[in-house]
Amino acid sequence: MKSILRHALRSCVAFLPSLPMAVAAQRADSTALRLSSVARSAVESYNAAATRRVTGALDVPAGTIYTGDVAVLNGPVTVAGRIAGTVVAINADVRFAPGAEVGQHVIVVGGNLVGQDGAKIGGEIRVQAELLRYHLDGQRLVADGEPVYDESWWTRHRVRHEFRRGEAFTDFFYLASRSYNRVEGWSFAAGPRFQRTPDWGKFKIEAFGVVRTVSPVRWDNQTLGHDARAEVQFGKPIGLALGARAFDVVEPTESWQLGNTETGLSSVLLHRDYRDYYVRHGGQLYARFQAWDEADLTIGLSDEQWSNRAAGDPWSATRGHEPWRANPTMDPGSMHLLTTRLRVDTREQTGSPWAGWYLVAEMEKGAGRITRLGAPVQTFAVPTPEAVSYTRGFADVRRYNRIAPDFFLNFRVAAGGWMSGDALPTQRRLSVGGPGTLPGFDFRDTGGHPDILTCSGGVVQTGAPAQCDRVALAQVELRSGFLWSALRNDAEEDWWRPGLNHRTQWVLFADAGRGWKVGTADGSLTSSKDAMPSFNSYKTDLGIGIDFGGFGAYWAKPVSDEHEPARFIVRLERRF
Repeated sequence: MKSILRHALRSCVAFLPSLPMAVAAQRADSTALRLSSVARSAVESYNAAATRRVTGALDVPAGTIYTGDVAVLNGPVTVAGRIAGTVVAINADVRFAPGAEVGQHVIVVGGNLVGQDGAKIGGEIRVQAELLRYHLDGQRLVADGEPVYDESWWTRHRVRHEFRRGEAFTDFFYLASRSYNRVEGWSFAAGPRFQRTPDWGKFKIEAFGVVRTVSPVRWDNQTLGHDARAEVQFGKPIGLALGARAFDVVEPTESWQLGNTETGLSSVLLHRDYRDYYVRHGGQLYARFQAWDEADLTIGLSDEQWSNRAAGDPWSATRGHEPWRANPTMDPGSMHLLTTRLRVDTREQTGSPWAGWYLVAEMEKGAGRITRLGAPVQTFAVPTPEAVSYTRGFADVRRYNRIAPDFFLNFRVAAGGWMSGDALPTQRRLSVGGPGTLPGFDFRDTGGHPDILTCSGGVVQTGAPAQCDRVALAQVELRSGFLWSALRNDAEEDWWRPGLNHRTQWVLFADAGRGWKVGTADGSLTSSKDAMPSFNSYKTDLGIGIDFGGFGAYWAKPVSDEHEPARFIVRLERRF
């Protein structure tokens, strides 16, 4: 472990001498970090010397030919004739009459596109719904930085704003709630933040106290926690960030299946919590290599204590008389973790992806002492602390394909688990099943028989914990817009129109996945460490649904298990 950390630190130090040159070459406004690739393309096209620029309405009548590229501010744009180059519309709607022609691309930022099916377009169609904030410097258009805010409509977080200029700020920040759940109830993170952006990079400090509202509320770590961070970044928007973090937080064991917003809303509205939780207390040092907003590589070394936390009885809007699913017992102890995480996101718009790749891959090397209180059940001896050393990996890869202007074919593959060493702690085991992975199958429904979704082995444990050493999941969906697109609005108005902010789409989908244990192959729950179960053993489902943009209703039918009934699912986020 020490040799690995030493090597990582040497690599960071070796990188530092090259930073001044990188900084000198990258003194552009770091607000570019928050511009999508569509917005960047629009700005670059508008500022190109050969582009014909128009402010206000543009009408290209039938029989009229525009040579070269055309960029329009604030529109609207109506095209019945021919534009030989690229059409760029910024904060403007674009309408094509039947028979209209565009020789190159169509790029629309902050507007709607109508009539493209009846037009002849030689290149790509790229659309971003959100408006572009900008100012004009002479003839040059300069994109302004967007305010940083939590995209979840139910979280709002700035109560006092004392100083802000560009990306520099000093304020008092609060966030409520990161994710409503049966262990914390509503949780609030509040405290001061400080950030400055000198020419050579950026540095920030934040110190948040965490308050949990689940009863009993008392003056100890049951109710109170903390999350503090200090970070300095050399270079922007490409550079190296070095940071330190101290934390006492409740964290989920499997956050890859559903997002924070959907998990929280499902808990508070439907009395269904699709995660399990444990307490992390300790500190971390990390280094992050960042390439614009599309990719980063983070290496972190942490020293932390793990402990259990029982489910409480927080309020929910429905089924409040029913008990919550118990939070499974985890494996407490002291751990040292070396974590490497790669993120790549080439999607044109993160909140509503049109096309591109999304990849998150993580490898964790853990070593320490834990007491195995969680799955599987201890039956022959009183558990005692034991030394453990393991390696675990996980990857989530998604590809979004626009095969027509309003027709999409998307794929997702997620797989990972035990790689080497001792058996995984309960906190690091995996499962599939439920709305985020296999919606045709119920979440954590073991039924007292061997189950390849949770790898329970037929033993029913409190809370039905995940017990798989490895999992594999494949998802595919075909979607297209229909009926209407009025249920959409700009990001500034998300607070009063939760979810309904994108185009309505129908969705056809299929999913396949399972989990397994690693050991002596038995043809059922266990496979050898160098093999995967046969594909005909995977659980599969098919389904159809309507996605209103952040809110969807779906019907899914298991295919591999014909006796299983079809299930109706409400999703509060996109499928993936």
